[in-house]
Amino acid sequence: MTNIQIVPISGYENQIRELFWQTLTIGDPLSFDLTCSKQYEALGLNWYLTSGSRDGVVALVDEKVAGYCLVCLDGVSFRRAQRSQLFKLAGCVLIALVTGRINSKSRLFYWHRFRDSLTIMRTRKVLPANIDMHVHLNVVSGYNDGSISLRLRAHADNVCISSGSSAYFGEMNSIGKRRTVGLRRVGGEIIDQSSNRTFSWLTGQDIHRLTMVRYPVRQVLESATDSVLEPVLQAA
Repeated sequence: MTNIQIVPISGYENQIRELFWQTLTIGDPLSFDLTCSKQYEALGLNWYLTSGSRDGVVALVDEKVAGYCLVCLDGVSFRRAQRSQLFKLAGCVLIALVTGRINSKSRLFYWHRFRDSLTIMRTRKVLPANIDMHVHLNVVSGYNDGSISLRLRAHADNVCISSGSSAYFGEMNSIGKRRTVGLRRVGGEIIDQSSNRTFSWLTGQDIHRLTMVRYPVRQVLESATDSVLEPVLQAA
């Protein structure tokens, strides 16, 4: 049986960054060199590894990071930091476009990401007003049995309950519209579904982004009545 340790993220930041890139395309790395990759990485990770680091954890298997759970309890601080990182990324991409130093696949990548960001902004408006906590889970390929993702989800549940939050939200990706029943049981309530244009383009498959809200106390009780658990999919 695999020995899995759940520990704070401090000291594992570089391994988290490596896993971020290793699994960027639904469990696989990008097939091309992304222009402005440092700025894109900063947008995706920096706040969680600095201001939000005390609430995050990693899952260790043989002393190596096999998954992580990044948690945000301070939405105001997160959004402020993200605006700053977004301006830096946009500036880098704009300069690369003007000077011709962006490759064709990076150009398409950022175009799809821009369109996805507009969709995500719309999705945020359908979230319940009292839910601000969010969670990002990521697990290395090869652990699709839920052994790691369910442990990481349990950590997110505990943080949610300890902080006094009633629920938290997150995003997962699914091929087409399959497995939504299982995801609803182990992940939470699906409040929105939309096409993930970036991942659909990268994989050549119909990838859907599922925005989910999880109420830990209520859904732990519901899960206790189920005899079968399905693994949580990689977060968006």
